Amino acid sequence: MTSYSRSFKHKTLAALTRLLGLPHADEFALADFFRVSPWDSRLVQQALTRFLLRTVCAIQQRTGWRLLFLSVDDALCPKDVATQALEAVSFHYDHVQVRRQQGKFTNSSCYVMLHLQLGPVQFTLNWRLYLKRKQVQKLKRARAAQGLPKLTYRKLSALVEEMLTEIVPHLPKGCKVYVLFDAWYDNQHLLKFIRQQGWHWICTTRSNRSLSARPLSQWWIHLNHQRSERVSLRSATRSHTYSTRHVVGKLRRYPDPVIALISKRVRRDPHPAYFLCSDVHLSVRCILKYYGYRWQTEVDNRALKERFGLADYRLHSVEAIQHWHVLVFAAYAFVQYQRAMPLLKTPHAQLKPLSEVLAAHQQWHVRQTVCQLAAVVRQGASDAEVLKQFAPP
Repeated sequence: MTSYSRSFKHKTLAALTRLLGLPHADEFALADFFRVSPWDSRLVQQALTRFLLRTVCAIQQRTGWRLLFLSVDDALCPKDVATQALEAVSFHYDHVQVRRQQGKFTNSSCYVMLHLQLGPVQFTLNWRLYLKRKQVQKLKRARAAQGLPKLTYRKLSALVEEMLTEIVPHLPKGCKVYVLFDAWYDNQHLLKFIRQQGWHWICTTRSNRSLSARPLSQWWIHLNHQRSERVSLRSATRSHTYSTRHVVGKLRRYPDPVIALISKRVRRDPHPAYFLCSDVHLSVRCILKYYGYRWQTEVDNRALKERFGLADYRLHSVEAIQHWHVLVFAAYAFVQYQRAMPLLKTPHAQLKPLSEVLAAHQQWHVRQTVCQLAAVVRQGASDAEVLKQFAPP
């Protein structure tokens, strides 16, 4: 896998076939495994999610940790601007790469992901492929002519509710759960759904969000009588101090009081950040600290796309792309599980960084290859036979 990651920029089926170097390996047969094979990606995904949740429950029982975080984030798998034949690919708003095609839009597929964190344990728990409404309408006509199953449009927030509903019965009991998400998912249906499960939520929001009949953009000046609280938080690379003010109030069409937090990087910051939290007993520092745990979803997205090839598919149908996603997420979950395994034996074990776990797994593959090569040589194979088996033309 090390040589694979270094030698191939894209993890395509053709590159994987060349890497295997087996006489019976065929990239078209491999493509058929994704395109026409009858296996159900949903069943594999559900089994993987339940396995990870059983692991989380076992770790929670051994360690006694009671604080669990569920982070929601969506990401794009960019394609070339001329890519039109892949059913899941369309132009999506890109808030990261504003220089991309057609202004702020990127030709890509989109997925939404649910990440779980319990202490140092982190799992990419669940995910969904997102299709725009116009995509679904266009594909319905084409798929009806071919006799394929119909697609149903679901909003991003509906996909999040679906993922959360799946994991509710399997989460460890007795944990206090916080759901973290950005302003894209700040809507009353999702907020109420989370509270109905007995969980709390923390999110960013927009400046025009009204709290107690006043836009959040006006609350900083309205709270001039309140001394701003300075909060220092440390990230993976550095620490930063924020000036904050907070207020407890009521949101429109939401029954419970919430705490709103306004945060500025510098004293005259013209664009402060706005946070909402359903747990009014949390301190300002805890709100910012807990929300910072969402950063791991960005790390996961980068690893999935750059190290595991999530965005490198060349498959036409939605079902084939879902098959690709399932196998890539399963490979990533395997590495995350290997990282968390020490806690199943020793509750106070120190976990290695995920990159070190992946490197150790790649080295294990190298050692296995060397041992197999030595065994073939000991059997008296000639140089030509060794080269044919381990380095085919």
